Amino acid sequence: MRLIRLARDFATQATGFLGKIAIVLMMLHIGLDLVLRVIIGTAPEGMPETVARIYMVMAVFLPLALAQSTGRQIEVAFFSERLPPGLRHAQAIFAAFVTAAVAGLLAYLSFGVAVEATLRWESVELLKASLPIWPSRWAVVAGFGALAFCALLKPFEPTRRSAEIDGN
Repeated sequence: MRLIRLARDFATQATGFLGKIAIVLMMLHIGLDLVLRVIIGTAPEGMPETVARIYMVMAVFLPLALAQSTGRQIEVAFFSERLPPGLRHAQAIFAAFVTAAVAGLLAYLSFGVAVEATLRWESVELLKASLPIWPSRWAVVAGFGALAFCALLKPFEPTRRSAEIDGN
């Protein structure tokens, strides 16, 4: 189980790190775009397409597992916070399995799209060049895959109460 947790932590941290890198690159790219527009009055071709089709996709999908594992995801707990502790724990386990199933399904479906996009070297045609966007398809697969893996293992993690009982 320790090896599985290490794999989960690696997948979570790696996809989260890549998502953070995508955000930094996006900010630099947008900054360069603004500077070039001010200095020379125009920006190189493909700036908006690169931001929208590559960086934003990576920034949204890659950190999904990191958000789940740190509890930073959007959660509506209006009803569940009023449940008794035992039912709240059962609801959390059920929600984790539903999250894992949905994220796993989305990873599986995205995998087919990513393979197809890679085989045909999917790109966006610009005026003077072509911008390959097939790598961003794999960010969706990685993000949903890591989320499914993280959510699947969530019910098996020790709860705060059982950690207190064990003396950890």
